[in-house]
Amino acid sequence: MFEVLAWNDLMAALMEDFGGLDPKDRNLARRAFLEPARPEPLYGISDASEFRHHVVMELRATLARYPADPAVTGLVDELHASPDFARLWERRDVQAAPTLRKTFRHPVVGPVTVDCDSLVLTDRDQHLVLYSAPQGSPDAEALALLNVLGPQATAAVPR
Repeated sequence: MFEVLAWNDLMAALMEDFGGLDPKDRNLARRAFLEPARPEPLYGISDASEFRHHVVMELRATLARYPADPAVTGLVDELHASPDFARLWERRDVQAAPTLRKTFRHPVVGPVTVDCDSLVLTDRDQHLVLYSAPQGSPDAEALALLNVLGPQATAAVPR
Protein backbone atom coordinates (compact mmCIF):
# COMPACT_ATOMS: atom_id res chain seq x y z
CA MET A 1 0.00 0.00 0.00
CA PHE A 2 2.01 2.86 -1.44
CA GLU A 3 5.32 1.34 -0.37
CA VAL A 4 8.14 2.24 -2.74
CA LEU A 5 9.74 -1.18 -3.25
CA ALA A 6 12.16 -0.44 -6.08
CA TRP A 7 13.47 2.58 -7.99
CA ASN A 8 16.19 3.54 -10.39
CA ASP A 9 18.67 6.42 -10.21
CA LEU A 10 16.49 8.63 -12.40
CA MET A 11 13.53 8.26 -10.05
CA ALA A 12 15.85 9.01 -7.12
CA ALA A 13 17.02 12.17 -8.91
CA LEU A 14 13.47 13.26 -9.81
CA MET A 15 11.82 12.49 -6.47
CA GLU A 16 14.14 11.29 -3.73
CA ASP A 17 16.73 8.61 -3.08
CA PHE A 18 14.54 6.12 -1.27
CA GLY A 19 17.60 4.02 -0.48
CA GLY A 20 18.60 6.59 2.11
CA LEU A 21 15.29 6.24 3.94
CA ASP A 22 14.13 3.79 6.56
CA PRO A 23 11.72 1.35 4.84
CA LYS A 24 8.78 2.75 6.87
CA ASP A 25 9.55 6.19 5.44
CA ARG A 26 9.28 4.89 1.85
CA ASN A 27 5.50 4.87 2.14
CA LEU A 28 4.03 7.56 -0.12
CA ALA A 29 0.73 7.60 1.81
CA ARG A 30 2.56 8.47 5.03
CA ARG A 31 4.65 11.05 3.20
CA ALA A 32 1.56 12.63 1.62
CA PHE A 33 -0.45 12.93 4.84
CA LEU A 34 1.84 12.76 7.87
CA GLU A 35 4.93 14.76 6.96
CA PRO A 36 5.21 18.24 8.41
CA ALA A 37 3.97 21.00 6.16
CA ARG A 38 6.32 21.81 3.31
CA PRO A 39 6.62 24.97 1.26
CA GLU A 40 5.98 22.76 -1.81
CA PRO A 41 3.57 19.83 -2.13
CA LEU A 42 4.96 16.30 -2.00
CA TYR A 43 7.89 16.23 -4.46
CA GLY A 44 6.49 19.42 -6.00
CA ILE A 45 3.85 17.42 -7.87
CA SER A 46 1.14 19.36 -9.63
CA ASP A 47 -1.62 17.00 -8.49
CA ALA A 48 -0.86 16.68 -4.76
CA SER A 49 -4.52 16.95 -3.73
CA GLU A 50 -5.58 14.46 -6.42
CA PHE A 51 -2.83 12.09 -5.29
CA ARG A 52 -4.04 12.27 -1.68
CA HIS A 53 -7.58 11.58 -2.86
CA HIS A 54 -6.30 8.60 -4.87
CA VAL A 55 -4.45 7.27 -1.80
CA VAL A 56 -7.64 7.34 0.28
CA MET A 57 -9.71 5.60 -2.39
CA GLU A 58 -7.06 2.91 -2.93
CA LEU A 59 -6.81 2.31 0.81
CA ARG A 60 -10.59 2.07 1.09
CA ALA A 61 -10.63 -0.55 -1.69
CA THR A 62 -7.71 -2.43 -0.09
CA LEU A 63 -9.43 -2.43 3.29
CA ALA A 64 -12.56 -3.90 1.64
CA ARG A 65 -10.43 -6.74 0.18
CA TYR A 66 -8.40 -7.34 3.35
CA PRO A 67 -10.51 -6.15 6.31
CA ALA A 68 -8.52 -8.11 8.90
CA ASP A 69 -5.02 -7.36 7.59
CA PRO A 70 -3.15 -5.59 10.39
CA ALA A 71 -0.86 -3.77 7.94
CA VAL A 72 -3.87 -2.27 6.13
CA THR A 73 -5.88 -1.43 9.25
CA GLY A 74 -2.77 -0.09 10.98
CA LEU A 75 -1.91 2.24 8.09
CA VAL A 76 -5.49 3.52 7.87
CA ASP A 77 -5.55 4.11 11.64
CA GLU A 78 -2.17 5.86 11.50
CA LEU A 79 -3.26 8.13 8.63
CA HIS A 80 -6.38 9.20 10.54
CA ALA A 81 -4.03 11.45 12.55
CA SER A 82 -4.11 13.71 9.49
CA PRO A 83 -7.20 15.94 9.33
CA ASP A 84 -6.95 15.86 5.51
CA PHE A 85 -6.98 12.06 5.48
CA ALA A 86 -9.87 11.89 7.96
CA ARG A 87 -11.90 14.37 5.88
CA LEU A 88 -11.30 12.45 2.64
CA TRP A 89 -11.97 9.10 4.35
CA GLU A 90 -15.38 10.33 5.52
CA ARG A 91 -16.37 11.14 1.93
CA ARG A 92 -16.41 7.39 1.20
CA ASP A 93 -15.30 7.83 -2.42
CA VAL A 94 -14.37 4.56 -4.08
CA GLN A 95 -13.53 5.28 -7.72
CA ALA A 96 -10.32 7.10 -8.58
CA ALA A 97 -9.85 8.90 -11.85
CA PRO A 98 -6.70 7.68 -13.57
CA THR A 99 -3.75 10.05 -13.45
CA LEU A 100 -2.30 10.36 -16.92
CA ARG A 101 0.08 13.32 -16.49
CA LYS A 102 2.00 14.73 -13.59
CA THR A 103 4.29 17.72 -13.27
CA PHE A 104 7.15 17.67 -10.78
CA ARG A 105 8.52 21.09 -9.80
CA HIS A 106 12.11 19.99 -9.42
CA PRO A 107 14.49 22.29 -7.49
CA VAL A 108 17.36 21.88 -9.98
CA VAL A 109 15.85 21.43 -13.46
CA GLY A 110 12.50 23.14 -12.92
CA PRO A 111 9.13 21.74 -13.97
CA VAL A 112 9.16 18.27 -15.54
CA THR A 113 5.87 16.97 -16.95
CA VAL A 114 5.66 13.23 -17.40
CA ASP A 115 3.11 10.77 -18.66
CA CYS A 116 2.15 8.23 -16.00
CA ASP A 117 1.42 4.60 -16.68
CA SER A 118 0.50 2.23 -13.88
CA LEU A 119 0.67 -1.48 -14.53
CA VAL A 120 -1.27 -3.55 -12.00
CA LEU A 121 0.33 -6.79 -10.83
CA THR A 122 -2.88 -8.31 -9.49
CA ASP A 123 -1.34 -11.51 -8.16
CA ARG A 124 0.90 -9.40 -5.88
CA ASP A 125 -1.39 -6.43 -5.21
CA GLN A 126 1.32 -4.16 -6.55
CA HIS A 127 1.50 -1.36 -9.10
CA LEU A 128 4.46 -0.65 -11.33
CA VAL A 129 4.40 3.08 -12.06
CA LEU A 130 6.27 4.32 -15.11
CA TYR A 131 7.00 7.96 -15.86
CA SER A 132 8.05 9.03 -19.34
CA ALA A 133 8.25 12.13 -21.51
CA PRO A 134 7.94 12.43 -25.28
CA GLN A 135 11.29 12.01 -27.00
CA GLY A 136 12.91 15.33 -27.90
CA SER A 137 10.64 17.36 -25.61
CA PRO A 138 11.99 19.81 -22.99
CA ASP A 139 10.70 17.38 -20.35
CA ALA A 140 12.70 14.52 -21.88
CA GLU A 141 15.75 16.79 -21.89
CA ALA A 142 15.19 17.60 -18.21
CA LEU A 143 14.93 13.88 -17.41
CA ALA A 144 18.13 13.24 -19.39
CA LEU A 145 19.91 15.94 -17.37
CA LEU A 146 18.64 14.42 -14.12
CA ASN A 147 19.85 11.05 -15.33
CA VAL A 148 23.35 12.52 -15.74
CA LEU A 149 23.26 14.44 -12.45
CA GLY A 150 22.03 11.39 -10.57
CA PRO A 151 20.42 11.24 -7.14
CA GLN A 152 23.40 12.69 -5.27
CA ALA A 153 23.17 15.99 -7.18
CA THR A 154 19.73 16.75 -5.77
CA ALA A 155 20.10 15.04 -2.39
CA ALA A 156 21.37 18.20 -0.68
CA VAL A 157 18.62 20.43 -2.10
CA PRO A 158 15.87 20.98 0.51
CA ARG A 159 12.53 19.62 -0.67
